[in-house]
Amino acid sequence: MLEFYRNNPGYNRILEKTIKLNIIRIAQGNRFYCLCCLLFYLSPASGAGIATMESSVKELGQAFSGAPTNIEDGSMVFFNPGAMNHVRGGLFSFAGYAVIPSVRFKNTASQLSPQVGGSPLRGNDGGDSPHTVLIPNFYYVQNLSERFAVGLGINIPFGMESSYHPDWKGRYQAIDSKLVTINFNPSASMKITEKLSVGAGLNVQYLESRLTNAIDFGMVCLNAANPSACASQGLMPQTADGHVSLKGDSVGFGYNIGIFYKPTENTRFGASYRSKVQHNIRGNADFTVPENARLLTQGHVFVDTSAKTPVTLPDNVLFGFFHQFNAAWALSADALWTRWSRIRELRTHFSSLQPDDVQTMKWKDTWRFAFGLRYSPIINKLTLRTGFSYDESPVSSPLHRSPRIPDNDRYWLTAGATYAVLKNIDVHVAYAHLFINDTSINRTGSTGDQLTGKFTEHINIVGLQLDWRF
Repeated sequence: MLEFYRNNPGYNRILEKTIKLNIIRIAQGNRFYCLCCLLFYLSPASGAGIATMESSVKELGQAFSGAPTNIEDGSMVFFNPGAMNHVRGGLFSFAGYAVIPSVRFKNTASQLSPQVGGSPLRGNDGGDSPHTVLIPNFYYVQNLSERFAVGLGINIPFGMESSYHPDWKGRYQAIDSKLVTINFNPSASMKITEKLSVGAGLNVQYLESRLTNAIDFGMVCLNAANPSACASQGLMPQTADGHVSLKGDSVGFGYNIGIFYKPTENTRFGASYRSKVQHNIRGNADFTVPENARLLTQGHVFVDTSAKTPVTLPDNVLFGFFHQFNAAWALSADALWTRWSRIRELRTHFSSLQPDDVQTMKWKDTWRFAFGLRYSPIINKLTLRTGFSYDESPVSSPLHRSPRIPDNDRYWLTAGATYAVLKNIDVHVAYAHLFINDTSINRTGSTGDQLTGKFTEHINIVGLQLDWRF
């Protein structure tokens, strides 16, 4: 029967016209399946959502509980520029981190669309997805006078990198994912009184991303034509996979402000606000289409094209407290609120004739709470730290959880140490283990495939930092 369809020219002309008309109809009905919108689905980072917390090794050792009240390393440029006045002379801080995540997927009931019988998705469970990622940062603070100080920070506030096996069950929703933001943050601070100071900074943020995933052209055909027509071309579900590779970048701008209050020598309060950053990500989509699916590119779909997506990275509010009990012991605590609800949907605009593609995110606002202890033993060159943090996930439901970002609530347990190598040089080391709740997913892809299962995750982080005062 299939040979008849393949060798009948009249039928093939009718088939071509039918599929072309149906593809155009599907696109106009906002059910376009090229998956370009996945360019902006972002995968796990050390912080909740797509945030990366690694902006100070010293603070990593106490779960970042002292970030808004920190006056000891250059990360105050990022966390609270109001504290920069407490630097005497100049200060350089250089740091590097190795983020070592483990994410394993266990399939339970992943299947094709129920409209075609709901057959199980073929493939493996993806392997141990993420790679080890290296994250650097740099800060410079310079005191100009008794009242004024300036600073510069370069760090990575958002980012991720992961890779699944190309033949895994979730290949139609994610294979390779990489995103990085580089934030340039010049800042200035002014002392209002001996106890109170304020600061502000400009943020110039560069974003770059690259994502890949497979496309089930068998399912695309079945959504555009009848099964016999698709079978005649060898286009059946999971038998005619293609691929799309997507790249994009953007530059956005924001600001941060901070206030620092030190009522006594042993007590400090700090608060800061970091604004949203609006990006208009422009990129290219490169498609690999099987030979027998070329007909499906009619109507200017599944063809290489350019695209753009507006996305807003969230603003946040950070406030904290520090108290030195005696020469040996100190306590720090902070809370961070992040407005992840700015990411409700991702809408991709294409330069070709295809309509906008919309993906629902429905992220929610989150809180992060942290507590830390600092101990300075008799050997005054050494300081020890430990901390604990609870970090909420913005993902609201397994239905809206992407395999690119199998995010869930996480608990940080950290330890660190500082050693004064010289009077003006400190070395910081720190380690963190992130416990992440088992993460369910029940997500429907653009061609109706349903990825259902559970992710088991944890993250290890190690960091090394050098501070140089001059």
